[in-house]
Amino acid sequence: MHLWFDREITTLPHATLLDRTMQWMFNKNGGKYLQLVVSASRDLTPLSRNEIVEIAIGDLRLYFPRVREARLLKSHVVKEQRATFSGAPETEHLRPSSETAIPNLFLAGDWTRTGWPATMEGAVRSGYLAAEAVCRGAQRFLVPDIA
Repeated sequence: MHLWFDREITTLPHATLLDRTMQWMFNKNGGKYLQLVVSASRDLTPLSRNEIVEIAIGDLRLYFPRVREARLLKSHVVKEQRATFSGAPETEHLRPSSETAIPNLFLAGDWTRTGWPATMEGAVRSGYLAAEAVCRGAQRFLVPDIA
């Protein structure tokens, strides 16, 4: 979601809105243009764009009091239901782990078995798991000097 206000709402570059419908706020232009993100937003899909904007403004008011005096100039709601893969809990075992049957081949990516959803954060976690697997299998990192 994109919201443009007539004044600065916040100086924070980004924030997590705990226990709210809107989960992430990104300050895109001096606090006047904010982007909000909701993961797994299936409950919002049937709502009108205006209803979603009202929920967003309500959430922002709790964290950023300046919203109460600000005038919303423009808004744009993006409904992308496929932005985050949502696998059923019972399918986690189908995702491959970082280690493979092929020596010195390791996997990383949001689609691997991390215990987290297939998100950017899950991909980072996967990278750490792959690095740990590489380190477990490594006998040496330094190539011996050439004689």
